[in-house]
Amino acid sequence: MVAVLIQFLMGLGLGYFSIKALKYIVASILILVLGTALSIWSIGSSPESLLGSLYETFKEFTPQLIALLQLLGIMTVGPISLGFILGVIIALIKK
Repeated sequence: MVAVLIQFLMGLGLGYFSIKALKYIVASILILVLGTALSIWSIGSSPESLLGSLYETFKEFTPQLIALLQLLGIMTVGPISLGFILGVIIALIKK
């Protein structure tokens, strides 16, 4: 019972802190993408060519994305997944 409680608390902490960190990571990535888009636009390239290159990049990273989703599928087992989900909910509510 103690091991299950510890696993639950680990999942709770993981969910809470990962959502807190995720906001900053996503914000950093969006700022970099916006900076890149503005740089390309200032050079004289069209937004259509930028979107086309982003699509090609996304197709390139599809296998890694699938592997990440499989890893998360393995991770969502047992008390850790319940704690993780509750930690995410707490982090989103506590903003």
